[in-house]
Amino acid sequence: METHALIAFDHLAAVLQEYGAAVVEKYREELAARGKNASGELADSVRYIVKRDAAVYAVDLSLADYWQYVEYGRRPGKFPPPDKILEWVRVKPVIPRPMVNGKLPTEKQLAFLIGRKIAREGIAPTPALAASSEVTFDQFLTRIGEALTADLADAVDGALAAIGQR
Repeated sequence: METHALIAFDHLAAVLQEYGAAVVEKYREELAARGKNASGELADSVRYIVKRDAAVYAVDLSLADYWQYVEYGRRPGKFPPPDKILEWVRVKPVIPRPMVNGKLPTEKQLAFLIGRKIAREGIAPTPALAASSEVTFDQFLTRIGEALTADLADAVDGALAAIGQR
C-alpha cells in the first residue's frame, strides 16, 4: 500500500519497532512469571508488526488463538475443547490424584475432569498482556514524544530549505 504523507515519521517508526520488540519480550516474561507458559506455544507465537495507514501508526500483535482465554479468563458454562485440554495435560505434566475408586485417572479421564471443572467454575483471568503493554508504554512514552518532535523538526527544516532554494 502506497501512502502519501507530508511528513515522513522515520524516527517514530524506529521507536515503535523497539516498542513492539519490548512488549513481546515483557509479555513472554510475564507469562513465565505467572506460570502461564506450560508448552511455550503462546510465548513463542507472539509477533509484532508496525503498521502505517496514512497518518496512523499502530503496533499490532499476533498471538496464538487462545490468548484471550489466558488474558480475560473464561466464564463457567460450556466445556472447553477436549483435545486442547488433553494436549495441555500432556505438556504440563499434571500429577493426578486417585479417583474415588482409588485408581489413577487416564490422561483422557484427567482431561475430562479438568474440562468439567472449567465448565463449572471457569478460568480466572491473567492479564499478562495488559500489564506488559502498560509498563512498556510508560517506559516508551517519552521516547515516542521525542521521536515525533524530531520528525516534525526534520519536516520544518526540509520545508525551510525548500523555500530557501526557490
